[in-house]
Amino acid sequence: MPTLLLFFFFSTIAQENEKEDKNVKFAGIPLLGYNLTTEFSLGAMLNTYYKVNREDTISPSSSTSLIGVYTTNNSYFAAFIQQLYLKQDTWRLKLIGGVGNANLQVYHEFDQAGEYIDYATLMSLFSVDAKRKVYKKFYAGLSGALVKANTTFDVTDPVTGEKLVDKQIMNNGGINFLYDNRDNINYPTKGLQVYMNNRFYQKWMGNDSSFISIEFSYNFYFNFKSEKRVMLLRYYSKTSIGEVPFQGQNVIRGDDIRGYSKGKYRNKQLYSYQAEYRHRFENRFGFVAFAGIAAVVPDMMSMLTTHYLPGAGVGIRYMLIKKEKINIGIDVAVGRDDWSLTFRIGEAFSR
Repeated sequence: MPTLLLFFFFSTIAQENEKEDKNVKFAGIPLLGYNLTTEFSLGAMLNTYYKVNREDTISPSSSTSLIGVYTTNNSYFAAFIQQLYLKQDTWRLKLIGGVGNANLQVYHEFDQAGEYIDYATLMSLFSVDAKRKVYKKFYAGLSGALVKANTTFDVTDPVTGEKLVDKQIMNNGGINFLYDNRDNINYPTKGLQVYMNNRFYQKWMGNDSSFISIEFSYNFYFNFKSEKRVMLLRYYSKTSIGEVPFQGQNVIRGDDIRGYSKGKYRNKQLYSYQAEYRHRFENRFGFVAFAGIAAVVPDMMSMLTTHYLPGAGVGIRYMLIKKEKINIGIDVAVGRDDWSLTFRIGEAFSR
């Protein structure tokens, strides 16, 4: 009940701002949840949407996001996300900064048995991503990030008698490409979005390890003769090659694929396939239903023998800012021996 009251409280605020037709619109949501790893969580997310140039009718609205969360297993994080769309959508800029401490777990196999090992990662991050339109709907750009991650495992070193600690600097630079002809970035009803980002982690950047990360996503949207009934087909992969540290591994968690929170499945390469149906009623309410399958493997050849991980779930939606097509919602999903609960502003894989 408290969650629903807060849900509608923030909805009322957003509707009032929308009626005033201000240049800056607000969307907020409480982040209340529970999963098997971080336990109960409490936090908030506040987004603002605005036009940098009100005479620019082509660029999507820019946004500023503030997020803060604390959990009962003493994990926490705070972050800001700044997204700018400039000069008739010629430039797209994104800044992310954040700090946090994640008390999680990793699954380690001993012979034919296995067990979870607790660990804590203290991380700080600042990243910049800039893209420029080079031809019609095609963009190219550069990215860079400063990352520091210190991980303490709940395992005692037999020599020193102290817990094992892995300190990593993972600064990186990259090249990215984007094709985006979606009809709306917040709530697409048709179109294609293809994205690739190559990140390079090199020792001359101050890192302890050298490796490459290649991220690729393909999102195809179509509707059933109405923007109220939309289908999304998605492929996503993230491949790390080289001296990949523990913090550089890819984990089944989050939107690819929903339904996993324990962090049991991780490796150098992640591949996922997902479909999502989005339905909006005549009022502001709607729902989503999604299902997918994923795999994490050390190399491509292991895809032939690995066990694939299914995930499926449903969510409710409420259109908080109608003019911007900004939804808030809650997703519940189940995976193999796991489940997840996600609060969100905006749809998965948007913006």
